[in-house]
Amino acid sequence: MSTVSSSPAPSGAAAPERRSAPGLLDLPGIGPVRQAALAETGILTVDDLLTLAPRRYEDRSRFMTLAQLACRPAGEKGTLLVEIRSSRLLRTRRRGLTITRATVTDSSGEEEVVWFNQPYLVRHLTPGRRLILFGGMSGADGRPGCIQNPEMELLPKDESGEASVHMGRVVPVYPRTAGFSSRQLRRLLHQALAAGAGHAPDPLPVELLRRRDLPERAAALRALHFPTTDVDPEELAACRTPAQRRLIYEELLLLLVALHLKRQKRRRGARGWTCLPAAGADAELKSFLPFSLTPGQEKAWKIIAGDLRGATPMARLLQGDVACGKTAIAAMALLLAVKSGTQAALMVPTEILARQHHTRLERLLAPAGMRVGLLLGGRPTDASRRLKAELAGLEPCLVIGTHALIQKDVRFGNLGLVVIDEQHRFGVAQRMRLAEKGRHPDLLVMTATPIPRSLALTRYGDLDLVEIRDRPPGRATVRTEILPRSEAATAWEAVRSAATAGRQAFIVYPLVDESKSSDLAAACAAYADLGAGALAGLRLGLVHGRLPARERQATMAAFMAGRIQVLVATTVIEVGLDVEDATVLVVAHAERFGLAQLHQLRGRIGRGSRPSTCYLLHGDRLGDESRQRLAVLERTFDGFELAREDLRLRGAGELLGVRQHGSMGLRLADIVRDEEILQEAREDCLTLSAAAMPEELAQAARRRWGQPLGLGSGRESEVGVGPGHDHP
Repeated sequence: MSTVSSSPAPSGAAAPERRSAPGLLDLPGIGPVRQAALAETGILTVDDLLTLAPRRYEDRSRFMTLAQLACRPAGEKGTLLVEIRSSRLLRTRRRGLTITRATVTDSSGEEEVVWFNQPYLVRHLTPGRRLILFGGMSGADGRPGCIQNPEMELLPKDESGEASVHMGRVVPVYPRTAGFSSRQLRRLLHQALAAGAGHAPDPLPVELLRRRDLPERAAALRALHFPTTDVDPEELAACRTPAQRRLIYEELLLLLVALHLKRQKRRRGARGWTCLPAAGADAELKSFLPFSLTPGQEKAWKIIAGDLRGATPMARLLQGDVACGKTAIAAMALLLAVKSGTQAALMVPTEILARQHHTRLERLLAPAGMRVGLLLGGRPTDASRRLKAELAGLEPCLVIGTHALIQKDVRFGNLGLVVIDEQHRFGVAQRMRLAEKGRHPDLLVMTATPIPRSLALTRYGDLDLVEIRDRPPGRATVRTEILPRSEAATAWEAVRSAATAGRQAFIVYPLVDESKSSDLAAACAAYADLGAGALAGLRLGLVHGRLPARERQATMAAFMAGRIQVLVATTVIEVGLDVEDATVLVVAHAERFGLAQLHQLRGRIGRGSRPSTCYLLHGDRLGDESRQRLAVLERTFDGFELAREDLRLRGAGELLGVRQHGSMGLRLADIVRDEEILQEAREDCLTLSAAAMPEELAQAARRRWGQPLGLGSGRESEVGVGPGHDHP
């Protein structure tokens, strides 16, 4: 086995300082159609392209013989230098497949090579032609095989003159992006770097690079996409090479700087209302509550009340475990705002939760003589028109609603406080849209379950964090039991026993996508089967997201009033529902849920003083990760511990439901893997913000994160500029 050294690609020589960086349309193979396709994946500039992270790397620098490859396990790949002996093109009668078949030789023997549906290759595979292949044998269990669909380079070079880009080196493998294959992306990146992209002024201050021992940006980008053959493969796989660390650090630092700029921008606004002083007001607010605050609630209220009486508008994230009493703190803030003479709005993700909050707050605030409005989606009614007219005026009032609150025809004349419940259900743009209906209103957002600090720092870093760590006294313990589906009878017996004793139960079926009829049919079929079988004689109800709103509302009201003993539901009940008599929860196909979602569902029981049980039913074949996830739930009821474990197991993107844009838009960083780098970036951001934030760094942060964070994109110029360029 011999080693072929890698020629530097592209050249490491620094580009002229005044050389203008190319735009996407300057790169061969990219026209308006492909530019639009790239834009849909978030790649708007050449710099976006340069920070596209390889999925993995393949060492194609070490050559082996055909005989050596044949001794390797099937599918294990190697790099080969071979000569064509013969080639032919075959067409199958069935399915219209084409098969390009070639016989190749080297000093150790010969092998067959096959490519499927690539008929154009045969014209290049002329006898005597030498080529480099990267692939593996297809045979298994001792059966003879061939080399299937290897990557190929003709020697001495292919028609593009880029043999060194794809072979004879450590090669990056990219996820298929906007229709571009990994090979095409390598070529694009080679052309972009060769044309001078990446040579813009480095946005990171020189002293920061020295202190953190980080390479310059241009060198880091070259090493990311075209690493040298002496790179440590373990460091490369773990994203711990100097180049990878530098680019990960830069991405996280720019995010933290952008969040700092957003906080600064908000604090420059003047509050549009004056809060009542603490003397007397806080005691009156607490008098409306039918219980005493826990120490955790007292601490949270003191901080939030201080924000409301501060000089600049509040922007705070309130988080705590399920049933810790976040809603009581929100109710006090809403009441304080209205009693201080301003309007307050509470936005929640579902009609069920909106109606529940409305009923409870209306009852809670009735002694204060306060009317609580309710605004839902759907066709306008006389009541909704009257409420919208009231909101457009200046009179203080409180309104609770769903996404209907951010519709264009909803105007506030005097909005002073915005509270958003179940924050993860709303995008940043929706949050901003409601806040923009007032003049610098105070903002309080609440999470359904705790968020790990590293995730809160990056996802909600523009908000100040306050936590409630304890639970109200007298709440029941909740036992969790994991059962295979074959032992479901145990759960059904527990449901029947609870109902017979005058208690209630939830049975939840997963509905990953409301549009998937198969999921919905499973829930409906289970409802019918249980009613006729294991739970016959009990009063059952069914709710799911595709029921008409009136029917869903009637069923929920009947359950909350105790007329329905067992509620069969999809995950429409996961958020906020509060029924003290519910003591049993059965979750079918529990392996299909994440930890946080299961913990939210489990939070629907144990809200009274009676011991409660959660049964997690799983399929007979349970993967290791699913088994780990369910075991954690069985072990603990601590939402903070569960949040950390969920983040570790599933990653930030899936935890927040934002997988479609790659974990909050991070291209290179992973906040679980890179927590240490995140902390370094946080320390440096705090140090820089305490002095004067370097303008180039601030501009780079606006370009990278301005659009999703509402700072202004900083991309008014054409695509392709590096982070250091200033825009007019």
